[in-house]
Amino acid sequence: MSSAYADIAAPARVVHSQRNQAPAATRSEGNVWEDGGMSKRRKKTRGNPQRRDDSTPKKRIAKPTPEDQGSPRILVYALLGITLFMGLYLHAYAMPQLTYFADGLSMPGTRIAGYDAADILALQNAFEDDAAGQLNFLHKTAGIIFPVVFFLATWATLGLLAKGSWRWIVVAGAAGFAAVDITENFLIDAVLGQRPPDEQLVTLASVFTQVSWGLLIVLAATVVGVVVRDFVLSGRTPPAR
Repeated sequence: MSSAYADIAAPARVVHSQRNQAPAATRSEGNVWEDGGMSKRRKKTRGNPQRRDDSTPKKRIAKPTPEDQGSPRILVYALLGITLFMGLYLHAYAMPQLTYFADGLSMPGTRIAGYDAADILALQNAFEDDAAGQLNFLHKTAGIIFPVVFFLATWATLGLLAKGSWRWIVVAGAAGFAAVDITENFLIDAVLGQRPPDEQLVTLASVFTQVSWGLLIVLAATVVGVVVRDFVLSGRTPPAR
């Protein structure tokens, strides 16, 4: 009987042992799944942040346009406007006004072809009271402001809108014009204060007048040409994106 009981009990122990081992295997498999899940979650958090940033599309930064950062042309156009105003005031308004006080005779500074001692003497005789003083005041105000502003406008225009070493020759010419024109005004005031006027001084003043007008015409044409050329080229250039 003991052997028969042992044969019956043996399968029962095997079944019981299998039942006891099954939960352990299940737990171990659960632990493995949980560990695998944790490792998967860790892998999700791992990685190079820089690589993620590289994968994202980058926004293109637009370059500032000349309108956004301010254009140097504003300074050029402002100086050109002031120069044009002063030139028209001096030669198209103030000087012609003085002819009414000199029996219609033009002022020496407006005579492009020059003048001589007889012209200065005739002007002295035609001047009304304080007319010479008004001309002297005009020479010391607008007569100085205009050539100085013209020099600054030429400097700005050629320096900002033109290229090449030739532009500095034009700027030097504008500086020479300012010096000649201002000196001419003082010479005219000097000869008008002499009775009779000194012929040599009149001749010198006449030469300065002709040189100043010649420089003014050449320099003004150059400045206008540079401005027109820049305007045409800037109109052909497509806007920056």
